[in-house]
Amino acid sequence: MSLNEGIPQLIVYEEEHREVSRILARVHAESRGRAVLLLDVNGQLIAEWGNTAGLDVTAFCSLAASNIAATATMARLLGDNDFTILFHQGKEDSIHISLIGDRVILAVIFGKEASLGMVRLRVRRAAQEIEGVVERIIQRMSLQDRLDVDPLCEITEQDIDELFSF
Repeated sequence: MSLNEGIPQLIVYEEEHREVSRILARVHAESRGRAVLLLDVNGQLIAEWGNTAGLDVTAFCSLAASNIAATATMARLLGDNDFTILFHQGKEDSIHISLIGDRVILAVIFGKEASLGMVRLRVRRAAQEIEGVVERIIQRMSLQDRLDVDPLCEITEQDIDELFSF
């Protein structure tokens, strides 16, 4: 079973995007990270803040989501629900990846000038705010689904014949 099975892609509205960007900017500044990315569990970028020059953001997001999905499967093999926090340490840069709720992933890329403890603290504080924004996005998507009426569902064969007849 996939982590994102049956989860539709989020539709992020401008107001929520601004709010998420504000949160990412704060995490970036307070953690002294190089870049902060918010993506959905399908690997689609929602928002980013910081220096992503030289980074294939699309590939990074896809791999981060795959990493979360793979470790969730490992967690279940061990009898746990999920491993919600992943950390990868490199020579120059490190990555902190955190599953927030069941819909989004927050990734912080940071160098030696930042500490893992500070990144974890800032991510933990931001996670609650991000969850609130995601809940509002889901509510708006649900409301929009109820308001949307497919204009094609009311077209009859007679309408099509009349449209294309000369």
